[in-house]
Amino acid sequence: MMTKTEARAQAKAMRKNLDLHAIGAAMTQQLFALPAWRQAGTVFCFVSMRDEPDTTAILQQALVSGKRLCVPRCLPGNDGRMELVEITSLNDLQPGRYGILEPCGGRTIAALEPGALPSEVRKRLYHSGIIALRSSYVDKQGVRLGRGAGYYDRFLTRFGQTGPKLLLCPEALVFPALPTDEWDVPFTPGEILTENGVK
Repeated sequence: MMTKTEARAQAKAMRKNLDLHAIGAAMTQQLFALPAWRQAGTVFCFVSMRDEPDTTAILQQALVSGKRLCVPRCLPGNDGRMELVEITSLNDLQPGRYGILEPCGGRTIAALEPGALPSEVRKRLYHSGIIALRSSYVDKQGVRLGRGAGYYDRFLTRFGQTGPKLLLCPEALVFPALPTDEWDVPFTPGEILTENGVK
C-alpha cells in the first residue's frame, strides 16, 4: 500500500484532470436533495480552494435559505487548531492562512480545542445541523486523507460522533484502500458525498 505522502501526491496529480467546478455543482445538487440539508438550521461548511470542488453555492444557499452558516478559521500556531465562526455574508471572507478564504469578522461560536466545544453547540449541530468537510482522498472503508495538518481530525475528535456529517470528495478520488494512523477519524457508510450521491 502507498504511503500517505504518495497518496497525497497522486491525489494532487489526479485533481488536475478533474473538472472541479462541474463536480462541485453536481455535488451541491446531491447535497440539496438530502433530507438532512432541508432540515438543517445550522450548516458548517469549508470554503473551497481552487483545487477542490466548489462550495460557493452551498455557502450562498445556506445564507439565502435562512440557515445559520459557520465556517472554519485557522488559529495562529503550528498545532492545527481552528475555530468555528458564524458569518452572515460571503463578503466576510478574505484570504487567511494557507491562502484559504476565512472570516475576517463574524462571531466565534467555539474554539475547537480539547473540551472547548460547548454542549449547546453540540446540541444545536446534532438536532438541526449538518457538517460538510473537505477531503483530498477517501477510501471505501471511510478512511479520510486530508492535507496533512490534522485540522479536521482534531475537529472531529472534539465534535465527537454527534450530528450528521458529510465528507465531500470527487468520485474519482474514492479508492479501495488508503493508509491510516490511529489518530485518523474514520467515516461510516452514508457519510461520503460525491457528485453521484451518498456512498
